[in-house]
Amino acid sequence: MKPMLHTRIARAMLGASCALSFAAHATLGQNVSTVDSDQTHLHAVARAATTQNAYAVHLLTMPSGTQVREYVGRNGIVFGIAWDGPTLPDLKSMLGGSFDAYVAATATRRGTPLAVSNNDLVIYSGGHLRAFSGHAYLPRAVPAGVDVGVIQ
Repeated sequence: MKPMLHTRIARAMLGASCALSFAAHATLGQNVSTVDSDQTHLHAVARAATTQNAYAVHLLTMPSGTQVREYVGRNGIVFGIAWDGPTLPDLKSMLGGSFDAYVAATATRRGTPLAVSNNDLVIYSGGHLRAFSGHAYLPRAVPAGVDVGVIQ
């Protein structure tokens, strides 16, 4: 196959996975209010938020069984998200303004998993049918003293 065809196939698969996934929309870099509306929007079961010293983790379980964890700093800003389960959450909504960087990375990757890492955004996404996992965070928004390894 020609490289251009691989790129078109990758973009088509990305679009299909986003269109077919259940939506989750705690948006990176946005206010905690985006977390609050997720339970209703997803028809998800929400567990109580776990509070740490500098952040809180909100856990939602989607009807598909996929779990979405949303990391919110004391300032009320979503600085990280993580997911695992049989379906991908709506990454376009979850990544917000960072989604374009994700799409660009998928167009140039060769195989899986996908990894993007720069000063503005870190994304890891991998898996296969019925077993997806990943995380994304904004390095500049991570609260001081928080180890990014907790975003998983």
